[in-house]
Amino acid sequence: MESINKIKENEWLKLLEEAIQSGVKIQVNHRFKYKEKGLGTFLTAAKRSNKTQLIKKIESLGVNFKMHSKKPEHYLEKYISQLSTQKRPNKQQFITRFNAYILPRKGLLNEQTTEKLNKLWEKRFNEKRKWTKPETDLDRVQFWKDFRYNGNINPEGKWFHYRKYMGKLYGWVYTRKRDEQKMNLIKEHFTKKELSELKKEGF
Repeated sequence: MESINKIKENEWLKLLEEAIQSGVKIQVNHRFKYKEKGLGTFLTAAKRSNKTQLIKKIESLGVNFKMHSKKPEHYLEKYISQLSTQKRPNKQQFITRFNAYILPRKGLLNEQTTEKLNKLWEKRFNEKRKWTKPETDLDRVQFWKDFRYNGNINPEGKWFHYRKYMGKLYGWVYTRKRDEQKMNLIKEHFTKKELSELKKEGF
């Protein structure tokens, strides 16, 4: 005779199968409910348990726990799967997710999986996937100040110079020279003396 727990498990499995066949998007979290029953709680508990047979039964119905995992490696696998299957992937959304969750955990990721993403990224977006932290406006302000006070490459102490002297910084600074609104957003990072100098140069 089946135990009460076994009967309950079977009931949950039937409910899960029904939800999958109905085309419901399965979610492994406590908020997910199907037919007003906490199916998400059942799946979350199963995932955390050591019940190998139960997990196999759930996965045989079509639930891939890796796709719902918060572990960095599993998250990257899910990310790769979504990037490869979406017909028109939103590049900015994928960049945002990469910078927010994948890049900070670079050291925890498998080299083969990261290489898989690199190849896929180049295929989908026709550019190489960089694994360096993107520069912030605050970073660029500091680079700009470094240029201003670097007597070797900028002996005149200018805030704005030719591209050959400023390098990659040129475009970002030029935009702030042309756009007062953007310049206003970073003014708090300069001293009164620096702001006076910038004003004389047209900023």
